[in-house]
Amino acid sequence: MHRLQRALQKHGGFTLTEALIVMAVLVVVASMAMPSMSDLIRDQRIRAASFDLVSDLLLARSEAVKRSGLVSLTGQGQGWQEGWRVTAEEGLHQGFVLQQRAGLGQQIFLRAPARIEFDRNGRTVTGSMVQVEVVDAVRNEARRCVLIDLSGMPQSREGGCS
Repeated sequence: MHRLQRALQKHGGFTLTEALIVMAVLVVVASMAMPSMSDLIRDQRIRAASFDLVSDLLLARSEAVKRSGLVSLTGQGQGWQEGWRVTAEEGLHQGFVLQQRAGLGQQIFLRAPARIEFDRNGRTVTGSMVQVEVVDAVRNEARRCVLIDLSGMPQSREGGCS
């Protein structure tokens, strides 16, 4: 019994070989986790972009009702890639920008009509459902769908709009 206790007291640490093996295992496990982490970050950015869009659609709808006039949501620059803005289109503050969003980056883009307008009743001017797809540019597939129903209420769901 005393020999075992003395042996344990004598060798209380790890050898260099043991420490290197543990480090190698940690590196392998971390390298396996990295691709799934980048997918997770991209998925979160797609979800955030769709919720930002829904938030701004709700703002445009409520401002159209409040102002009793047209309020539009349009893409900035070429399409929606460089962001979008909510603008009052009628009345005393015509052309006034109510909200502006920055671009989505290189990994996300929107498939959307050039302009989405809400009338004084909070409905879309087109009188039909409007669909906007949030697309993962890396995989080139629609990951979320933002639907604006006939009453003008937007909602976001997973998957494409088809």
